[in-house]
Amino acid sequence: MSTQVREVKEKIRQRWNESAGEFDQCPGHGIHSEEEKKAWQRILAKAVEGNQLKVLDVGTGTGFIALLLAEYGHSVTGVDVAEEMLAQARMKAKRQRLEVTFQSGDADELPFQDKVFDVVINRHVLWTMADPEKAVSEWARVLKPGGKLVIIDGDWNHFSWVKKLWKLASTITLRITEGTDSSSKSHDLRDFEKDLPLRKQKRPEADVRILRALGLKNPQAAGFKDPRARGLVNNLKYGYYQRFVVTASK
Repeated sequence: MSTQVREVKEKIRQRWNESAGEFDQCPGHGIHSEEEKKAWQRILAKAVEGNQLKVLDVGTGTGFIALLLAEYGHSVTGVDVAEEMLAQARMKAKRQRLEVTFQSGDADELPFQDKVFDVVINRHVLWTMADPEKAVSEWARVLKPGGKLVIIDGDWNHFSWVKKLWKLASTITLRITEGTDSSSKSHDLRDFEKDLPLRKQKRPEADVRILRALGLKNPQAAGFKDPRARGLVNNLKYGYYQRFVVTASK
């Protein structure tokens, strides 16, 4: 591992540890309404098909994906490099009376044997990887033959001129209505974003290329509307985000 990659990893770990206590309060991280939860349940039900699957949630954070999937009866393990995030996830699981295993683990050096999981899933993780190809290769390694890889993320950098104007209007609206903007503290990564390869590439096209190059089968992407973008005001604030789900099988 190069010194640069090691430094990026440490900065990410520190940032997530620092923001763990307030992470779920930031828009787009936690669930803030029953409608938003139902929207995410519909997205996950389509992406993760089957019953009582063995699922790995990589970069689980405070357990957003892991806990939703556990509600459906899947056996879920969540890994993250930030212990403070894991502490929050464990408290939420206890509060919701859900059985989820949360443990420390690096997204591109997973502490599991080969061919263990039916599904490997992650949300808002791949863009943070200093070596995304290595990370995806590691995720594929722990998948069983026929298992499914699911990447949920967004293209945060590449916007049409219309979307750029929309983003500007969103920032102004957020400041007026919430006293904040879409660049929350937990996403304040600009000091080293230049070192992150996927920040420079159009997505989800880049994700599909990586999956195909690694030999994963039938990689495909589908966009979806931000679950927060309901109604005129919330659509103005959050609707410009380029969100997607990329899936492939081993």
